[in-house]
Amino acid sequence: MSATAKLLVTASGARIGTVGGGCLEAEVIERAMDVLERRVPALSTHSLNNEIAGDYGLTCGGTAEIFIEPVYPDPVLAAAWNEATAIVARAERGVMVTAMNWENGPRKIVLPVGQAIPVGGESGGSDSDLLNAAGSLETFANEPLWLDDFLVEPIVGRPRVVIFGAGHVGARVAEVAALAGWHVTVVDDRSDFADPRRLTSADRVVTCEFHDVLGAARFDADTYVVIATRGHQHDAVIAGQVAPLPLRYLGMLGSRRKAALTAKQLREWGVGDEAIDRIHGPVGLSIGADTPEEIAVSIVAEMIAERRSASTRRGGIDGALATANEGYGADAVQS
Repeated sequence: MSATAKLLVTASGARIGTVGGGCLEAEVIERAMDVLERRVPALSTHSLNNEIAGDYGLTCGGTAEIFIEPVYPDPVLAAAWNEATAIVARAERGVMVTAMNWENGPRKIVLPVGQAIPVGGESGGSDSDLLNAAGSLETFANEPLWLDDFLVEPIVGRPRVVIFGAGHVGARVAEVAALAGWHVTVVDDRSDFADPRRLTSADRVVTCEFHDVLGAARFDADTYVVIATRGHQHDAVIAGQVAPLPLRYLGMLGSRRKAALTAKQLREWGVGDEAIDRIHGPVGLSIGADTPEEIAVSIVAEMIAERRSASTRRGGIDGALATANEGYGADAVQS
């Protein structure tokens, strides 16, 4: 069972999400109804023996602890959940802190990363214990954390991907990335291609010259970038601008030979070896992809591997120099 698994149970018994299914989930739903009636959070502990562990998704039994929180009309709760929704919509990061003790009403705040002022009205805003717990965000990555009687949870908005090139492959990458949960920005220098009407999966569509792309989107350590323009010269120009940035992921469409030539060009332009080595090229997992749709799947699959810290990258584009004369390979003919 994932530490970030969530289940929403409505007053009518409808369910959204899961915490593992089987008997465990049935017990959690029953207790959730009690929590909703009493309007106070509860920590539900379930001991699993080897006979029933399989039903709970555990291989050797163990103990599952489920935090159950009521959601009902209340100014503090409304402000917190509204802020959480806004953070996710902005594809940003935040922290949510929920207290176990609601004796004097809900105690919950949501803060964007770096913000020192709490959200949630007078009750939440005057709770220094919640603020102190929120400061623990830097001590963990993407897992919830228990601090005494406080549950501290990271809020991570949709990961952001910027796709350069709105042609056949770029448009398909936008569709697959959106389906997989990314906030998608597509950039092209042709207004007829950078048209929101033909890129309905994209959250943003930008038209700009490829020689000046840094203002087209936000580029930081949480940004994924895919370069898939119509020509090698454009790809190299874009890579020269974004490769030195501390991106989460940078992939470039094309054959091994194209990747090797781009690495050589970037080095001549003064781009450092470390930045060049971070470029995934040829981009995508090696699954024998051939059509634009299949190539898009291979690219987003590699992005997912990077996001889940299980990247199976084949090396940076500079590594393509060693194989540039060996042919293009199954997935490499992506020019």
